[in-house]
Amino acid sequence: MAVERPDTEAYGTGGSPDGHAAVGQLLLTRRMRDFTTGATLSLLPALGSIVALVYTFRDQVDLAVLIGWATVQLVLIAVYVVFDSILDRESPSLGELRRHWRRFVLLQWLGSLAWAGIFPYLAPVAHGLDAVVLAVVAIAVLCGVLLVHRTAPSAAIFHVVVMAISITAAIWTGTGMAGLPALILLALFVIALLGSTREQERQIVEWLDAEMNRREATDTVRLLLNDYEEHSSDWLWTVDEAGNLRNVAERFAMAAEKPAETLEGKPLIDMFMADANRAIIARHLSERSRFHDLVLKLRINGEMRYWKLSARPRDDGQISGVARDVTSDRMIEERVAFMAHYDNLTGLANRYLFNERLRAALDQNERVRNIALFYLDLDDFKAVNDTRGHLMGDRLLREVGKRLEQEVRGQDLVARLGGDEFAILVETRSGAGMLIERAHSFLAAIRDPFEIDGQIYRVSGSVGIARSSDGSCDAEELMRRADLALFAAKNKGRDTLALYDQSIDLAARERREIEIDLREAVARGQLNLHYQPVIDLQSGSVVGYEALLRWYHPKRGIIGPADFLEVAEETGLIVPIGEWSIRQAFAETAKWEGHFRIAINLSPTQVRSPHLVKVIAQSLHAHGIAPERVEFEITEHVLMQESSISMGNLQKLRELGSRIALDDFGIGYSSLSYLRRFPFDRIKIDKDFVDGVESSADNQAIVSSITKLAEALGMATTAEGVETRDQLGLLRRLGCQEAQGYLICEPVPGENFATADAVDAAMRGGAVSGILAYRRTREASVKQSPRRAS
Repeated sequence: MAVERPDTEAYGTGGSPDGHAAVGQLLLTRRMRDFTTGATLSLLPALGSIVALVYTFRDQVDLAVLIGWATVQLVLIAVYVVFDSILDRESPSLGELRRHWRRFVLLQWLGSLAWAGIFPYLAPVAHGLDAVVLAVVAIAVLCGVLLVHRTAPSAAIFHVVVMAISITAAIWTGTGMAGLPALILLALFVIALLGSTREQERQIVEWLDAEMNRREATDTVRLLLNDYEEHSSDWLWTVDEAGNLRNVAERFAMAAEKPAETLEGKPLIDMFMADANRAIIARHLSERSRFHDLVLKLRINGEMRYWKLSARPRDDGQISGVARDVTSDRMIEERVAFMAHYDNLTGLANRYLFNERLRAALDQNERVRNIALFYLDLDDFKAVNDTRGHLMGDRLLREVGKRLEQEVRGQDLVARLGGDEFAILVETRSGAGMLIERAHSFLAAIRDPFEIDGQIYRVSGSVGIARSSDGSCDAEELMRRADLALFAAKNKGRDTLALYDQSIDLAARERREIEIDLREAVARGQLNLHYQPVIDLQSGSVVGYEALLRWYHPKRGIIGPADFLEVAEETGLIVPIGEWSIRQAFAETAKWEGHFRIAINLSPTQVRSPHLVKVIAQSLHAHGIAPERVEFEITEHVLMQESSISMGNLQKLRELGSRIALDDFGIGYSSLSYLRRFPFDRIKIDKDFVDGVESSADNQAIVSSITKLAEALGMATTAEGVETRDQLGLLRRLGCQEAQGYLICEPVPGENFATADAVDAAMRGGAVSGILAYRRTREASVKQSPRRAS
């Protein structure tokens, strides 16, 4: 077995040879220090354990063997002490450290073997108190790895393995199968010790990494300081009692880029531009008092420069000082100040400066009612970044910022708050009408095409407006109102605006209350599922049920999904609610009579969940439902997001055996393209086309086209929102296979469909009577003319 190389095995080997030596020496020094500390601390317990074993078992085994074993241990300890004493701790070389390290590790291996050999030897004769002493010493020696071997991972692992074998043999020798609990406990100890060894090694490597980084940083600072001293721009100057330069130094003249004789006798103060610091220095010169680190501006060959001056009076009446060119520092300070207050991309005010200006404007009580705030956000700007790249997106943002600045007055403030969100702060007495006109001008400015690198780009935006005159408010409240108005504008659609009013605030508060209540709805058992049957238009029989979520709110009553699912989607609550719905639907329908399809809606967020397929598979197995009986309905929004996770989950559901249906077909922007991108099992015709189909030729043509397209693609069709008998009959003639709607049965709790009698009772309670008669008529027709019915 080769001795480990601790200076390379736990740290990178890249870099120069000098770097290798430095890293290796640092790591070995740390290991040696920790090793010797642990070994020294363990000497007394080790000697005590040796004495205890010799004393306890002196009359039970061959004393010569015991004495020989103890002698070996003492020799190993003595050798360690000798090796430790000859190590040069002041400035050991890397080679010397490596040699000592190999010796120490070898000693530890030998010591481990010596300890491991004694316990199986003594175990057969250990009884009562003797067994307790042997067990205590064995466990102490085993755990000694934490103290002695913590910086030597190979020695630690060797020690733990060897001791584990030794103690196992001792336990088996002394107790046989009765010692199985002790062996299990020993295994747990071994696992913990090996894990602790690994963790200690990781900490040592992390310490080395941090130490090397610290040293590199120190060297860098020292190098920079040396470079500064070599290239310092300090120089001396002297003025007489009148403040005129005397004995002009060559370096001072070179800094001023003028001949020394030209500067001789000239007033020092005349070199600098008038400002507050120049007046202060003039006063100090006239009073012959000292000053320190005052920065003055001057022009040298037309270029603005900054000098920092310090001085003190001399006994001969003159004043001597030192000057330093701090132009670079000053430019950096100005750049930092600019970056702290202005957006680096557009040059507009940033959020910090915007907040400061807004608070300052609202703090002036006489003008507090004259503040108007516009929040502007580009519509679907992410598409520009995704299709054209972030560099083009950045250029477009700069152009938008320029146009917005052209639409405001000099005293107004345009700021970029981040991303594609801008704010315009205006002080005006204008009423709501004029503010709306200004918002329209902002929208018109960004609506005009942008030409960048010969390419034409068109974007639009949404604007939210808030006024400080809309009730007393501070800066945070005004920004909140503008944000609410922007949110309301975006809900209207693209390229529009909204002015804050109380109704927007009430809607936001109500939305927030819904969110808070919704977080507790599942835990409080307020969510329930209603089911709506789906019938076959040829036979009239029930072929499936769609599970529809309802919220039984204690104050608001029964709330439909349209009133809370959007909140659930935006807050991420849709995932736990959706998982509950899946489990609940399977748990309820598993108890019903008959063989029917179960339809469950999946939101875009649910489909993106990495746990979706696992939850569904577990629920199907738990309730004994065949996957082919389940149909999951998705909308076009799932495919619009072009998520690989979503497509992967849909494919896995198909592989599981379940079916996938495209819900609300026909109302999206590119429904036909989605049929090509994913092989759906069913198309659900949106109720907008079913409504009025009996009187609208356009709707009839659309429904007929959809059914023919679905038939060509091998997909089934289901019409939603059927409310009249005429619609039902016409849909059947147009080729639609299934239907659901209030004519058939409104969504009701699951117990209404648990039995055949319950189904009949539920469907008699539909909005329009007679659906059962229709079903029976169709069934009779099928029996008499099966070929025509098919």
